[in-house]
Amino acid sequence: MLGSGVYSVMQKLNFTLMLAAGLLGGLLSRYVTPARVLAQAPLPVTKELSAQSFVLTDETGNIIGAFKPSADPNHRTVVFVDRNGRETWRAGYSVKALSEK
Repeated sequence: MLGSGVYSVMQKLNFTLMLAAGLLGGLLSRYVTPARVLAQAPLPVTKELSAQSFVLTDETGNIIGAFKPSADPNHRTVVFVDRNGRETWRAGYSVKALSEK
């Protein structure tokens, strides 16, 4: 049997070796392994959104209404129509085309 002094030294040596192996493994995994692979590249930021109308739906997919241009070509405004097609809101003013001024 080993003496108590030798056993204590071996415990300290084992602990030191475990600590060094953990630190070395952490450093190697950080700098040696290849970079992570992402599923796809991030999408670019959209600066402009264009559509003929914007349809609003509830959480079950039922249409609530839509924002769209007014049907009157002389009054180019934005209107909100309900699910039955009735106009419920209109922008406060109409804009004339430059050719009409």
